[in-house]
Amino acid sequence: MNAAEYRAAAERLLAKDRFSYGAITADDFRKAEILAQLAVSASISEAAEARTPQPSDA
Repeated sequence: MNAAEYRAAAERLLAKDRFSYGAITADDFRKAEILAQLAVSASISEAAEARTPQPSDA
């Protein structure tokens, strides 16, 4: 997954219909926090890859 996908998963977890599912539980929050950490890590990796010069095929 890339950073945007991790972020979207965390947002979906916390933004689901609270009238149907009730309040955010500690477990939901923990899962969203882990997904947010993975999003940050993926974003850093993606930025590093973008800055790394690609070898030429010559």
